[in-house]
Amino acid sequence: MTKARNRFAALLDPIHGVDNVLKEVTATPALEQPRLLFVRMQEHVPRVDALAELLVDQLVNYVIPLRKRREAFAQSNNSATGGDMSVVSRLRREAKRLLVTYNQKHPGRYGEVGELIAYVVAVRYLGAAQLGAKMALKTSSEMPVHGVDGLHGSQADDGSVLFYLLESKLIPSATDASREMVHSIAEHQADRGRMLNELRLVSDLSNLDSLEGEAREAAKSFFNSYTGDGSHLRRRDIHVGSLVFSESAFEKKLPRDLKKPPEIHEQHLEKLYAAKHKTFAKNLKNQADAKGVDLGGCIVFLIAIPDVNEFKRIFAEFNS
Repeated sequence: MTKARNRFAALLDPIHGVDNVLKEVTATPALEQPRLLFVRMQEHVPRVDALAELLVDQLVNYVIPLRKRREAFAQSNNSATGGDMSVVSRLRREAKRLLVTYNQKHPGRYGEVGELIAYVVAVRYLGAAQLGAKMALKTSSEMPVHGVDGLHGSQADDGSVLFYLLESKLIPSATDASREMVHSIAEHQADRGRMLNELRLVSDLSNLDSLEGEAREAAKSFFNSYTGDGSHLRRRDIHVGSLVFSESAFEKKLPRDLKKPPEIHEQHLEKLYAAKHKTFAKNLKNQADAKGVDLGGCIVFLIAIPDVNEFKRIFAEFNS
């Protein structure tokens, strides 16, 4: 079979440095449903600050539509020196203004960093380009954006399109996070209007408009059920959960030993975390069965960090 051309490749910027701050649990066969990610260790210290900094660096890419980012760089390049960065700085301010204000007394309301993590996970682990910057639809930092948390896409070798609908949760308990994700998926699947609205966003207000000519129309055809050549019938709609939670294994540290390699701390954490996979998988299946959600149409990532609420505070501090 001839490999199909990826119509979304022009919209995908790889995120460099993710593998320095996040790692997927290594196992044979690979662990699935859920896949397990965790923040990496600098010897015995979790690289929480480094993860927060990587997310800060991706904020503009996540929030600002591609067309607007390209226009900003064009203005910078066309300045007298070719290096006027003021317009780029304005995009940074614009992106920060769309974040909910962090309140240490109510950290549960500061969940948008979870959506940013979901964006990074989709790009790095699924190779899926962002199709629509949903945060750009906000008219106020305190106003939620309804529907799923992100819209990404990629094209399989057989030419079918994988349309990823992102669900993010940033909750101390992994069990609560997966339960809330399953509930959100069940609600979305039961309401056809929600899906039609996501498709409308991709067709009318998306990064697909940054493609040119035939490529743009061909990509859009996968999201239009009413006209075209029936390409939409080759679209797979997949819910992707990125569930960030507080993992207790980070507290079970090995003593430092300069006679042993620094990797022993990360390897110890990974072993403890991997041992919980069967429990995570059983909980997820039971929750999905209870809500009638078919996990065959879902990809779930559990992302372990030491303390969810402390991570929110660190991220907010970097964005202050």
